[in-house]
Amino acid sequence: MTIIVILISILFNIFFIINNNKIANFLNIYDQPDFNRKIHKSNVPLTGGIIIISNILILSFLILLNLSDINFYHFFSNYFDFVIFLISGILFFLIGFFDDKYKISAIKKFLLMIFMLLLIILISDNLLINEIKISFIETVYSLPTYLSIFWTLLCFLLFVNALNMFDGINYQVSVYSIYLCIFFIVNNYFSIFFIIILISLTFFLFLNHKNKAFLGDSGSYLLGFIFSYFFVKFYNTSNYIYTDQIVLFMIIPGLDLMRLFIYRIYKGNFPFTPDKNHLHYILLEKNSLIITNLKVFLLIVFPSIMGFYFGYTSIFLTIQLIVYFFLVLRR
Repeated sequence: MTIIVILISILFNIFFIINNNKIANFLNIYDQPDFNRKIHKSNVPLTGGIIIISNILILSFLILLNLSDINFYHFFSNYFDFVIFLISGILFFLIGFFDDKYKISAIKKFLLMIFMLLLIILISDNLLINEIKISFIETVYSLPTYLSIFWTLLCFLLFVNALNMFDGINYQVSVYSIYLCIFFIVNNYFSIFFIIILISLTFFLFLNHKNKAFLGDSGSYLLGFIFSYFFVKFYNTSNYIYTDQIVLFMIIPGLDLMRLFIYRIYKGNFPFTPDKNHLHYILLEKNSLIITNLKVFLLIVFPSIMGFYFGYTSIFLTIQLIVYFFLVLRR
């Protein structure tokens, strides 16, 4: 049955690629050039998120109708927990979709996310981070309930928004997301789900390479929520996973967000005000698009693989921090 699910996904993605422009025209959803911060020179369909959510809905439909042999009870407590996850993903997609189409204010989006995430965290199973485990000092910090809720909410908010801000150039977020999908597949964690997302991202890359589609906020918010959700679940259900090991995978987008927020506030600007001070824009000043993506990718992949599978996370986190600030400060 898994093979059939994969074939259905492939056929759907081929159909989507063929009809990408028609879908964008029907929804009237494009990213328009501003001849300043944006690199593209013509309207580009913001259909990446639609491709991903469509694949997820197809898989979910098969699961909920028992048309798939996927045993998801290892990842979700029951059908209700799965449905909460599915509805949550749809809601994050919709926030991004309406932002892509109508430009919702940053404050409204942020407050809406806080409300949604609080609700999701409180009604889902195994989604509260109750402990902070640091491998290199072999210490476990148990959190009281109020701190657990705050810390979990903060982690979700940081990564969802960090991934959105990380989506500034072609390939970057989609290749990074493919890497995270492969990580979950290799660790046999809801593999079929991440195989389907990987397939949809691979087909999306074909369009993105030709500047015929962008992820849009719908895609980056959706992916940010999905990876945050499953990293927290993975962390909470695995006795051998430490906080710093997870941080290795997420620190570069998160660090870029925090640096930008601090810099913008220091300059007297609103934290969500767009600019060209992102790591990828800085690298693009002296590098091609491919080299820029390669440098960012290696900065995430090498330390995260080495730290997660071989230990010494303090060393690899330090390497990431030093290289990151070296790249930013040598501008």
